[in-house]
Parts: sequence; C-alpha cells; structure tokens
Amino acid sequence: GIMAGWLIMSATEAKKDYGFVVENGKIVEIVPNEKLLGKEGVIDARDSIVCPTFTNTHTHFYETLAHGATEPNLSLKPLLEDFWWPVVENRQTLETIRISTEYSALESMTSGVTLCNDILEAPFAERGKRLLTEEAVIRKAGMKAVLSLESNERIGYENLEENKNFILKMRETGNSDIRGTICTHTTFSCSTPFLMKAAGMARDMDEYIQIHMNEGPDEDKCCVDKYGMTTAELYKKIGFWEGGKAWANQCSCMEPVELNIMGQMGVGISTQPRSNALCNAGIAPVADMLKNGIKVGLGTDNGEGNFYENMRYLVLMQMGKNYSKHALTPLQGFQIATEGGAFGLGYTDVGCLKEGYSADFQILTGNAAIQLTEKNVVAEVFWRKDPKDIKKVYVNGNLICQDGHSVNLDDERIRKDFSECVREFWKGQPYQD
Repeated sequence: GIMAGWLIMSATEAKKDYGFVVENGKIVEIVPNEKLLGKEGVIDARDSIVCPTFTNTHTHFYETLAHGATEPNLSLKPLLEDFWWPVVENRQTLETIRISTEYSALESMTSGVTLCNDILEAPFAERGKRLLTEEAVIRKAGMKAVLSLESNERIGYENLEENKNFILKMRETGNSDIRGTICTHTTFSCSTPFLMKAAGMARDMDEYIQIHMNEGPDEDKCCVDKYGMTTAELYKKIGFWEGGKAWANQCSCMEPVELNIMGQMGVGISTQPRSNALCNAGIAPVADMLKNGIKVGLGTDNGEGNFYENMRYLVLMQMGKNYSKHALTPLQGFQIATEGGAFGLGYTDVGCLKEGYSADFQILTGNAAIQLTEKNVVAEVFWRKDPKDIKKVYVNGNLICQDGHSVNLDDERIRKDFSECVREFWKGQPYQD
C-alpha cells in the first residue's frame, strides 16, 4: 500500500493523510495513513501528492520521427496526400516502429501517462508483425495500451484482418492491459462498403471501432460534396456506429447536428488541442461535446509531449473559444485526462484511485504555493505541476518510472537509437529547416 500526504482519488474527491491498500494490482481499501503505519511494504509518500495517472486517448507513436521536419502549410487532406502518406507513413519499417514506440513509451511515462491509444500507420512494414512489435515494447515498459493499425483503401484490406488477429491474440492473454481495436481512417480514404465491412467486424467481435474524424474542415466538405450530408450523418446512415462501442479521434470541426448524433449513439471522442492548433485544424468544441453527453478523452496525436501542458491547453482553449472561464473547468480537464478517457476507451478500472480500480498512480512533489485543501488540491496539480514534479509512476502497483527514468527500459540506449533514427530517416529529404 501507500501513505499519501494528499490522496487525489478522482477529479472531485481528495483526502489529506489518506492512503490505500493494494492486492494483486488492485486497490482494495482506502484508509487513513495511521492504519498503514508500521505495516510491511507500505510506501511512505506523506510528503507528496498521489493521484491517478493519465490516459492518452489518441496518439501515433511513429509520428515522433517527424521531429525536425517542417510540414507543408496545408489543410488535412492535401497534407496527408502530399506529405504524411508518401514521406512519413509509407517509409516506416519494423525497426522504426520499435524505436519510435520505445521513445514514446519513455515520453509517456515520464509525463504521467500509463495508458495509450495508439494508431499505427505503416502500410509497407512487414505484415503480421507490426502491432506485435509495439506490443512487445509496451509490455516490457509495464504500461497499458490499445493498439491498432489504421485501415483504409489507399493500400488494401489487409490491415483489417491484422487488427482482428491482434484483438484475438490479446484476448488470449486473459487481461485487458493491452488490447486491440478495429480501426478505419476517414470517409475520404474509405468507401462506404469498406466502412460497413469494418463496422461489421467490430460488432461480430464485440469490440471497439475507431476512426479519424473531421480533423479540420476538409472531411465534412468532402462528405457534403460526395454524399450530400455531414460526416456524422453519413456514419449514422450506413449503420457504422450501431453496437455502442465506437471512438472518434480529432473532431475539431463539428456541426451541431453531428454532436447531437454522436451523443445519442454513445460515440466517444478524443480531442487533441495542441496538435490541432499545429495542424491548422481548429479548436474542437469540447464544451459542446460534454453538453451533448459525449464521453471525451485527451490525446496528443504525436507520441510525445508534456501531458500536463496538453491538459492545460485543453481547458485554456475552451475558455478562449467560448469567452468564458466556466466553459471547461480545471476539474473537468483533469477528469477528461484521467477517468474520462479511460472509461471512453472501455476501461472501467482505470483513471481513479478507488476500491476495485487498478493501482495506476503517480507520486508528485507535495510542495505548493498555496495552502492546500480538499477543494483546491486537484486544481493545484492541474495548473502548476509538470513532469519534473513526478517522483514515481506505478501501474498495477508496480513501479515503472522513477525520477524521470524508466525502470524496465534502457533510457540512454533508446534516446541514442532514436536520435540516430531521426537523422537517418530525414537524410536527403527536403523537409528540414
């Protein structure tokens, strides 16, 4: 177990001088510290703040290799066609997948993230081994993940079958620490028969299906031009979201009718505020998503970044977009980054520190510029803590990161390999400053 100075159990519940007992990776009891004093194996963090770890609900580990690249100043569809597909995705190999996953794992855990939803886009890397390459790294790191291959018709149908096989293989492990999903791309890279086939596979397996959706204005425009309706209206018409297990990534440009449809059909959404701003994709209407009852999670899009900073971007952009400090509160932002995202992805025991939940937690420095109370400690963590404040990170009660270093991975070797890989990947390419 652990004794904490401040125990943040969720965005809305915190206790001073409380801790918890862990058995078989699960929290079995929340107790005052005095009940744990002198017990064998108890972590003494009474000078610290203990809180849940974060869930990155949309990322691409391989995108870390785009470090140092200067993207063309284009909207999404031409950016994909002219840059991301030919220059970045089509050139991925098993080796670049392994190295970028290792680097992303380090970046994630040192930022308090222990569960990632990663979509791999590597159409010409060796089939049958792509997701398994990622899975081996994540399992060694001690993290949790949802892994899938992006499937669309610019290459072929094979990725759908590989996703299916990976789902079955992960189910054979007997736990959900690492899962697979069915994953497609967009309505402009997939035909409706392809989308319907993928949705049917997901329903037959009782598994989640996820998409990229409305990252900027291009996709809705394409849908209206081709089908005479918005993206969400098309997905509803073809029965894509029937079945109740669906996740949409991006959704930065949404019509009110689309949010209404997705709320009614139980489709969760991952928002990427920092990435959307960098990619000319706009600011997602997160406050309106919540008003429509949509489950919302927070992602990075690329495989790296300060997740505390990203969480603050989420809230600040909503405040600015809606001209209101109450558009999205710090407590809502923290909830989205923790249990909101985990629950949206189908995890019912991740994102809170309560009885029955996984012991996935981070120990933060306990110093604060204000007098901490049960009402302000979550907001203090939200506004003022950063990766440098993380002392330790645990998953299922096991230590995976300490003082900014992985316990199970070779940080020095990985950062060296990654640096060399980036240099080689961009050698001779005209996308450097």
